[in-house]
Amino acid sequence: MPDRPASILVVDDSLINRKILYNLLSKAGYEVGLVGGGKEALAEIAQKRPDLLLLDILMPEMDGLELCRLLKKHPATSEIPIIFISSLDNTSDKVNGFAAGGVDYITKPFQPSEVLARISTHLKICRLQRQLTEKNRQLELEKQKSEALLLNVLPAQVAAELMEKGSCTPQHYAEVTVCFVDIVGFTSAATLLPPETLISELNDLFTAFDQITEANLCERMKTIGDAYLYVAGLPEPNQYHAQHAATAALEMIAYLTRRNETANHRWEVRIGIHTGPVIGGIVGTKKYLYDIFGDTVNTAARLQTLSEPMRINASHAVRSRLNRDFCFSCSAEVNMKGKGFQLTCFLEGEKQH
Repeated sequence: MPDRPASILVVDDSLINRKILYNLLSKAGYEVGLVGGGKEALAEIAQKRPDLLLLDILMPEMDGLELCRLLKKHPATSEIPIIFISSLDNTSDKVNGFAAGGVDYITKPFQPSEVLARISTHLKICRLQRQLTEKNRQLELEKQKSEALLLNVLPAQVAAELMEKGSCTPQHYAEVTVCFVDIVGFTSAATLLPPETLISELNDLFTAFDQITEANLCERMKTIGDAYLYVAGLPEPNQYHAQHAATAALEMIAYLTRRNETANHRWEVRIGIHTGPVIGGIVGTKKYLYDIFGDTVNTAARLQTLSEPMRINASHAVRSRLNRDFCFSCSAEVNMKGKGFQLTCFLEGEKQH
């Protein structure tokens, strides 16, 4: 569909001037409205907002300067371009017109070609401004989408630094608690269940795990197939990181226990938990991934492989920090690859004080 013709409202108390301008503008293809005073103009604009105003200054009841100021005060009409067309030709009159909010000033008697040229120019400027505003709005929406996406894949503090600086400095964290959660029998189930069912089940589990970790001030680092890695104590240091991570692990097992009572597909997990230093930072340039590295991560992974279904295998470092408030059982030394014999135990629950 072709664009509609621009609408121009002529506000002039002279009937002759209104007729002259009507003939000129309508022949040029504009949609023209005519009113004889400021109050009439306000009523007309309230019904239909024009694209541009041609405004006389000397009018009874409400002069053009007052009308212009009123229109510029209100957001709904402040962007309407106003061209004064007046017999007042002193420099001070023109200055007053621009100060009131006018975009141009034409003196009477006017040249038709000049009027048309000025109108065309200001309508084009107004159109370009609207296009720029829309482009900026779209850019802001895209920015918000990008920020939301970053917040989905990165910790909030890391995402904020990346958006502000364009990069994120790797950090050494002296002490955090890392948990590996692995779904028992998932690999064999993957060969038996339809793909849609498998992904739906995995999505249910990981969504619940996300809610649990978030509620306990932990950060999900990543999922690797059916493995779920989360950490407490970064990027914002937290002296209670071990308690938060342990509580989250216990809640995951409690969630699965409840779910298995009614679910069509029952799942169990093995969990390993360890406390120690890590390095955290972003890897990748196009697909960002915030990850953690170090022996603490490897130890938590090995503890998970040595755990039992629906149990939490904890290191001595975890027990030493939580022994006052949590229950542990089955202390034993196990031979961990690359680590030798290490003292481990099962985290059973919180103590009732």
